[in-house]
Amino acid sequence: MKIKKTLLLFFFTALGSMFFLSGCSLYTHPKKITVKIPKKFKYALNNENFKIKNDWWKNFKSNKLDNIVSKALKNNLNYLIAIKNIKVAKTYVSQNESNLFPTVNFSYEATRNKMPSYQTALSSGGSVSGSSPTVIYNLNQAGLSASYELDVWNQVNNAVKQAKANVSVSKEDADVVKLTLISNVAQAYFQIQSLKESIVNLKKEYKAEKEILKLYEVQYKDGLTNAEPIVNTKTNLEILRTDLNDSIKQKDITQNTLAYYLGKFPENFKLSVKTNIKNVLNFNGNRYSKLIPPNIPSEILTQRPDVKEAEYNVLAYAYAKKESLANFFPVFNLTGSYGYASPSLNNFIADANSVWNFGLDILAPIFNYKTNISIYKRSKLQYQQAVLNYRNTIINAFSETDSDLADFQKDMQTLKSYEKNYRYALKLFNIYKVQYKTGISSKITYLTYKENLLNSEYNLINQNLLVKEDVINVYNALGMGLKD
Repeated sequence: MKIKKTLLLFFFTALGSMFFLSGCSLYTHPKKITVKIPKKFKYALNNENFKIKNDWWKNFKSNKLDNIVSKALKNNLNYLIAIKNIKVAKTYVSQNESNLFPTVNFSYEATRNKMPSYQTALSSGGSVSGSSPTVIYNLNQAGLSASYELDVWNQVNNAVKQAKANVSVSKEDADVVKLTLISNVAQAYFQIQSLKESIVNLKKEYKAEKEILKLYEVQYKDGLTNAEPIVNTKTNLEILRTDLNDSIKQKDITQNTLAYYLGKFPENFKLSVKTNIKNVLNFNGNRYSKLIPPNIPSEILTQRPDVKEAEYNVLAYAYAKKESLANFFPVFNLTGSYGYASPSLNNFIADANSVWNFGLDILAPIFNYKTNISIYKRSKLQYQQAVLNYRNTIINAFSETDSDLADFQKDMQTLKSYEKNYRYALKLFNIYKVQYKTGISSKITYLTYKENLLNSEYNLINQNLLVKEDVINVYNALGMGLKD
């Protein structure tokens, strides 16, 4: 008797110790991971304080672009899949919440039994004989049973919280898809616009080069020049033809890509993009600087969806680790049933026919210790991976933002140089145009300076595109575009 009392005392003491030691870990909210970040970006612009729209594509003031972005957000299949993933993640929340409630089962059974003659005699206390009657009887049984696993170690509650954290992960993942989609659509739109402008420009260059070739061929026939200018001009024509074909091909590919972003087949997609080369040539590059948010605080990156997604992943794995830790402790299961059993239905529901039971099952995880320790080690390593991924995501966010800001600044310097070159080429072209009309300069000289002007225009078109892409990349790196 003393031994039994000692064992019981030991059991409850051990149980209480486990509960005390695990209480802090199993019931407390996971600690927030802190990462020290720089106060400001390395290549931040010290712009004047002007307002930038968060739906940044509207800063370019293009109704066509606004319309395309709106259609992409409604029809892009990858984004729609990401939205569905949020709903899928929510089903796991309700699934885990159901474990907080007892399992209830109702049963009814009617059986017909036949008792042999020898059993009839034995049950009545008589001797076995051939004359003993065979008894046939019915048995009706109905019952209501319930089972409930006590969430002593907060395992079910932690599973619910993990599922909710995964819902947040899915939401942030959808925002990552959204930001990437908007950036890709805007860049594709401007690429198509720029390629169309380049095609027009290259056709003009090609036409001017063909005129030069004809003039050189005439001079060669008259003995005024050798064959070298003709060969060089033909080489230039082939280069221009190649560039023109590449631009046309790239335009078609980009249009197909944009159709994909909009959830359309390329065969059913048409895009009319207005090109106005004057807007490029008269555009002051300094205006691009006003598209970049001024005095950007570094804390803005904590709102980037990929950073928030990584943070929620840490939270999810923290709860998963708590779940795996609870596997080491006993499972307490309350069971109970109540019902009736009677050979006849007319007095079926009567106190004399009622049956019930109630019990507490305690399942100690002893022989599956190796399985549980493996699960716990894996969850711990996955949590550590999530923490490292969170820190890596933050560092990568700073690296992307600083790189995009640096690209913008350097490309802006190049754009300003191209703008100067274009103005110089325009002045020289106007001079030689007048000289050609007055007979001072030859037509070849005039066409050569016309080609120089067209070439500087071509560089300006492509550099404008590059700066626009830099601006878009900055918006994307800052996580802008999620809130109106």
